[in-house]
Amino acid sequence: MSHSTFVGGLNIPTRSDDALLLLQNARQDGFDFIATSLPHSPTLSRRDITLVESKWWSTSIIGMVNSPPDFNCKDEHDNTENDNMSHAGVSSSKPIYHPDWNVGNELVNAMTSGGDGNNALLAEKYMDYMLDWAGHMNIPAVILPSVPTNNNRHVNYGRYLAGQVLKCSANNVNLWVRVPFHKDSIQSYQILHRLCDGASNLGCMVMFDESMIKMDASELVEALGLLHQLIGCNLRAVSFPTNVFLTNKRGFPALPKSLQFLFMELLKRLGRTCRVMVEGVPLHRQNDHDEEEEEAVGALVGKSEMKLYLEYLRHLRTREEVTNVIDTDEAKMEDGYLDHLQSALQPLGDNLEFSTYEVFEKDPVKYARYQNAIELALIDKMQLGHLRSIPIREDSNEVVFHVTIFVVGAGRGPLVNSSLKAVERVNASNGRILGKVSTLVIQPTIIAVEKNPSAILYLNSLKNHDSKWSNVEVVHCDMRHASKHPYLSKIIDGYNSLKADIVVSELLGSFGDNELSPECLDGFQQSGLMKENGISIPQKYTSYLAPVTSMKLHAEAKSHAFYPSVPAEGPEGKPCGAQQAMETPYVVRAHAASQLHKELPCWEFNHPFQENGKSIKESASQVNNERSASLHFDLGPNGIAYGSGYQKSDNRLVSLSSDTKLLNQGHSIHGFLGTFHCVLYQSITNSSDVSTISIAPSTFSVGMFSWFPLYFPLKEPQFVPPGASVCCNIWRKCDNDRVWYEWCSEVRLRDQTLSMSSLHNPNGRSCIVRL
Repeated sequence: MSHSTFVGGLNIPTRSDDALLLLQNARQDGFDFIATSLPHSPTLSRRDITLVESKWWSTSIIGMVNSPPDFNCKDEHDNTENDNMSHAGVSSSKPIYHPDWNVGNELVNAMTSGGDGNNALLAEKYMDYMLDWAGHMNIPAVILPSVPTNNNRHVNYGRYLAGQVLKCSANNVNLWVRVPFHKDSIQSYQILHRLCDGASNLGCMVMFDESMIKMDASELVEALGLLHQLIGCNLRAVSFPTNVFLTNKRGFPALPKSLQFLFMELLKRLGRTCRVMVEGVPLHRQNDHDEEEEEAVGALVGKSEMKLYLEYLRHLRTREEVTNVIDTDEAKMEDGYLDHLQSALQPLGDNLEFSTYEVFEKDPVKYARYQNAIELALIDKMQLGHLRSIPIREDSNEVVFHVTIFVVGAGRGPLVNSSLKAVERVNASNGRILGKVSTLVIQPTIIAVEKNPSAILYLNSLKNHDSKWSNVEVVHCDMRHASKHPYLSKIIDGYNSLKADIVVSELLGSFGDNELSPECLDGFQQSGLMKENGISIPQKYTSYLAPVTSMKLHAEAKSHAFYPSVPAEGPEGKPCGAQQAMETPYVVRAHAASQLHKELPCWEFNHPFQENGKSIKESASQVNNERSASLHFDLGPNGIAYGSGYQKSDNRLVSLSSDTKLLNQGHSIHGFLGTFHCVLYQSITNSSDVSTISIAPSTFSVGMFSWFPLYFPLKEPQFVPPGASVCCNIWRKCDNDRVWYEWCSEVRLRDQTLSMSSLHNPNGRSCIVRL
């Protein structure tokens, strides 16, 4: 099993000032990186600086802020240890840090206490030098002291870091704030992150401690809720002090069951990007051995004497419940898309590239579901007597049944192939359909309509070189202008036998309708190419929305302010600016994100649309595709079941969270994730036969990767305190040339509005889809 996505680090506080020796020993034992204390003054000297090459400083060493040995700042208001002594609301008698550890708390205490001004200046001076030196050495990340949770000190700490994150960003240095696994510490870190304007290079390193060794069921559920929240907090690393490991029967280190469970959940969510660090001194050295055994024991514990901890954590990474989530073929294909924001397609304005078609065609689920839907539709058509029968010979009672299938937006033909396979399967099983032995067959005419001239070349090549395509007609046309195409206009004008019995399309977007599926299918329906009893696949799709917390996605959206407003202009193009960047929905494989509530339905579209007493064509000419929704989310603990918003909801966690009586812990929301559920076809003759596809977590189609959620950002994050709820209003607006979305968010506590966002994208000023 490959461990390429497991990145393990080591911090031995008593050896952290010699990166050379620690790095040599750690890498020999399989660690990927080490932590070293940062110098606070140019008057100091270190041998490792002169002996370790720059490539190691920039790839395998991270810095750690420590208080200088002679620096001491304690006052009557300092409660740093007590701030970091508990988890999930359960108090502990032991601090999270070992007394011999130096994690820089004295420096933060001096900067934030409001006491001795000279001490505060000196502390800032020391930390300035440490961070500047880290930039000079190209150190990729620096671990910062935890955020104080008392006396408003986190605000003073945030004031200092707000300036540092800008300098560190210019030097490509990431900052990892230590965050004890406690709700007050997490909340203080969230405020700190807001004070630093959501800087993308400011993340956190969660710290587990001894107080978490024993947890009852309710405490474990609350801990899961905290972990769910932390995953959206730009979580970069997780730290395991050696004193949280128990000793198993063989004398080796092992995590208690509670921490095993939490760590496995973390690996399933962030195992591809999160670093894992072991901190402390070796406590499983196994010293009581004679000389003959000592060599074998030395090989077990390694040069660093910490090898056993790493191997145990790597063992947890290889467990089936983890590998089945993050080591699948689908997961590997997603790696390059994790938290990468993409502009939604302009399907009527842009033509897809060859490679894009190729990627989508590899989806193992989507086309199988489409084939099943077409089979169900064919069976219904036959049983309802909707297909035209043609005698095979004049002197025979044997007939074939003719069906016309239009594939609109055919691309490179995957739905044509699904249609051909569906016909083949129905023909093979026709005896079961009629309930008797028969030589009945379906004779299809498949009309593939595509507007992309490059894709048309591919379709024509298939038709001319693949014998299975002998009954396929390839038509180069925008389906909305079918009446102007010579071949299609003849069908419209009177060749009813070739009008569509079944219309198949894959025009859905991440939010269902965001790639103009309603407008395209209404245009086809209005053209007169569909029979009155014609079937559309898809038949119905529903758009869903859910609140999400993700510092990562929010920072990525803000960074788009520097992207060119017109992508075709390249780097020289005018930047789009903050307003446009934060009023644009993005397609994203949400990863470092946490959905906070079950997704709720916004609206749905049905095809073909038909009003009572009107024909298919007349109904389509009067359709209104504008929609609106007002969604109310009570942010309880059940959000843990929906993960990042792109996965099948975990019914086990739904059950756990619903059993708890814990109150909402308070959350920051950074926007909303849009998904869809689609009924491709539900049988008319047997309603239990239905084919669906979905990226909504509650009904997620496992293994399907053709769509990622649509992220609707908020310009400013909103904090939702315990007991409060979120109300999201969203509109789908249309005019003659455009379709766009408008949205806003309100935080309410009972009947009182606590905060209200501005209306995003009014009148489509920042983002539209062109008709």
